[in-house]
Amino acid sequence: MPRRVVASGRSCLECRRRKIRCDRSLPCAYCIRTRIECTYPPPRPADRDAASANRALLARVERLEGVIQSLQSDLSQFRHRLPVSPLLSNTGQEEEGHHVGSAVEHDLRCSSPASNPSRSLDGRLGHSFPFHLGPSPPLGPLHPSPSVISTIWQTYLDVVDPVLKIFHVPTVQRQVLSLIRGQPILDAPTECLMFAIYYSTFVAMSAAECQREFHEDRTLLLSRYRTGVEHSLLKANFLNSVDMTVLQAFALYLICGRRDENGPDVCALVGVAIGTAMRIGLHTDGAAMGLAPFEVEMRRRLWWQICTLDVRIAEDHGLEPSIMESAFTTELPSNINDANLDPNMSELPRAQPGRMEMLFSLARFEVSRFARRVVFSDKFCSCNSYPILSEVQKCKAIDQFKGHLEKQYLSYCDKGVPLDYVTTAINRLILIKLKLAVCKPRRDRNPEMPVRTNYRKVCEDVLHHASILRQYEKGTRWLWLFQTYVEWDALAYLLLELCLAPSWGLSGTAWKAADEVYHHWNNDPDIHRDRRWRHIEELRAQALTVRERMQATPGAHMATSPKSTNSPEQSDLDTAVVLDDPVHNDGIQHSPNSRESNEEYSPFVSATPRKFNPTTGQASPMWALASVATATTAAPLAPNAIPSSGAELPGGGTACEWSAALFQQYWQVAEPGQGNSGWWL
Repeated sequence: MPRRVVASGRSCLECRRRKIRCDRSLPCAYCIRTRIECTYPPPRPADRDAASANRALLARVERLEGVIQSLQSDLSQFRHRLPVSPLLSNTGQEEEGHHVGSAVEHDLRCSSPASNPSRSLDGRLGHSFPFHLGPSPPLGPLHPSPSVISTIWQTYLDVVDPVLKIFHVPTVQRQVLSLIRGQPILDAPTECLMFAIYYSTFVAMSAAECQREFHEDRTLLLSRYRTGVEHSLLKANFLNSVDMTVLQAFALYLICGRRDENGPDVCALVGVAIGTAMRIGLHTDGAAMGLAPFEVEMRRRLWWQICTLDVRIAEDHGLEPSIMESAFTTELPSNINDANLDPNMSELPRAQPGRMEMLFSLARFEVSRFARRVVFSDKFCSCNSYPILSEVQKCKAIDQFKGHLEKQYLSYCDKGVPLDYVTTAINRLILIKLKLAVCKPRRDRNPEMPVRTNYRKVCEDVLHHASILRQYEKGTRWLWLFQTYVEWDALAYLLLELCLAPSWGLSGTAWKAADEVYHHWNNDPDIHRDRRWRHIEELRAQALTVRERMQATPGAHMATSPKSTNSPEQSDLDTAVVLDDPVHNDGIQHSPNSRESNEEYSPFVSATPRKFNPTTGQASPMWALASVATATTAAPLAPNAIPSSGAELPGGGTACEWSAALFQQYWQVAEPGQGNSGWWL
C-alpha cells in the first residue's frame, strides 16, 4: 500500500492506544511492522473558519473521540472519569461533567512522553498502572512483619504526616496497632491505605536511612510497596470506588510518587483522583450537605490535597489546573490538632490561631490557591473569574499575600523548633519564587535579549536561600517533599548574567550561590536525565571561561547593570502587608482598569536593560554586547562594534554570535517547550 503523509499533529489510533510516537503516515511504520490496520481519527471539518472559531472545543472532542475508539476494550474503565453526582442538580451535573472532562483532557496531554522532560527515558513513561499490570500477587506476603510495621508507622509520623496531613492519625493508628498485634486486615480500603503508608514512608527516606533502619536497599523497598499499593488499589476497584479511604490511599500514592523515579505517571493519573473526588462529592463543602463534623473536616483535608497536587502538576508540565474555581465550594480545613477531633463529635471545636499540626498544610493550601490567580495565563484567570492583573499588580498582590501568610501562620512559628523553621523558610522562599515566575523574561516578548532590571539579584537570593534551607540539618527529614523543585530559571539566569557581566560576580557572592546549587543538583543522578541540565553545564562552562580570562587580565573590568534602590528582594523578605479580608480576598485587589495599569513603572518588571552606569556615565560594555547581539545574528561585527573592555570572547565567532548562543542556551532551560521548573509547593 502506498504511504502518504497525514496532517501534522495527528497520530493513528493504534499508536495513541499504545502511547508511542507515530510517524503520521498512512499506514504508519508501526502498523506496517505489526501488520495492523492503520486508521486515523476522523478529519477536521473542511470549514477552516468554523474550525478556527471553535478550535479549543474541536480539539478536545477529537482527542477524546480518538482515545475512546482506540481503547474500546477498556472503555468501561474510563467511564469513571465522566461521573454525574446524584447530589447535584441538572445544571450542576452539566457543570461537573464539563470540569471532569477538562481533567480527562489534562490526563491525555500528560500521557505524552514529551510532556515530562525530566522523567527518565528508561523510566516508567509507559507505566502500566492501572492497566495491564498482570496477575495480582498475593498481598499478604507483601506486608512487613509486625516489628517492621511499627517502625514504618513511627517513621511516617515523624517525616510524612507533619507535612502531609491527609487523614486522622488516631483513627488510622488503631488500625495499625491491630495489624501489629497480628490481626488480619478485613477490608480492601484499609489495606490500600496501609500499603500507601509503607510506600510513602520509604519515598521520604534516603537510601542510607533505609539501609540503616531496615537493612534493605531503598530501590527494592520502593518496588515492593509500590507493587503492594498498586495491586491493593486494583483489588479495591479504585477506578469506580466511592470509598474515601481508597481515595486517601490513592492521593497519598500520587503525591509521594512524584518523588519516586519509577513511580506513577502522576500527570496522567491526577485526573482520576479529581474525578473520583467529585463523584464522592468532595468538591461540595460537607457542612452545606449536613454531614457529621468529623467527616466534614476529613473531606476538606483530602480535597485540598488533591487541589494542591493539581496545581503542582499543571505547573510542572506547562499546563493549567484542571479544577475550575466554579466547580467547588469546599472550604479550607480548620487549624486543629488531630487530638481535638473525634469521629463521634457533634460539632467541630473552634479553630484557634497558633502553631497547630495543620499549620504547615494550611499554609501550603493557601499558597497553591493564591498561585492559581497570579501564575497561570490570562485565559485561565478569565475562565475562573479571577481579575486579569499586570505584572506590577501581580507583584503587589504577592506582597499583600505575604502579609496575610505572615500574620495568619508564620508569625506563630518558633525558629528554634526545626519544623517551624522549615515551615517559615520554605514559605518565604516560595513567595520569592512566585514573583520570579510572574516576572521572568519571556521568549515571546524579547527572544534575543532576556535581561531584566534587578532580576539577577532576586535569582541570587533564591539560590542563596535554597542552599541555606538544604543545609539546615535539623530540617532535612521534611525536605523530601520538595526535592523535585530544581531552581532551573534562577540558576540559568544567574549563569547568563555571569557571562554577560563577569565583574559583577568577581566579589564571590554570585558565584557562591550558583556553585552551591549547581553542585547540589550535580550530585543527584536523576538530574542528568533532564535535557535542561546540559544547557546549565554549557552556561556554567562559558561563565567560568569568561571569569578566568577576566581574572587573568590585569586591570580588566566590566561595568555592571545598576542596582535599584527599590530592590525586589527587600519587598520579598521584609514587607508584611495585612489584608482587609485575608480568607476570601486572597491578597488581590480587584481593579476594573488592571489592563491600563500595565504602563505603571516598576524597576523589578522592567524588560528594558539599562545601558548606562549612573556612577560613571559610561555605557556598560556587556550591555552593549547584548544590544549588539539583538541587532543582528547574520552579519559579522565590525571591529569597532566589539566592546572596548578588551575582554576576550570565549571560543570562536563574533560577539554577536557568542551572545546569541548564550541567550539560546538560557531559553532552552527557561522555556524548553514543555513545562516549567516547579516554583511552589
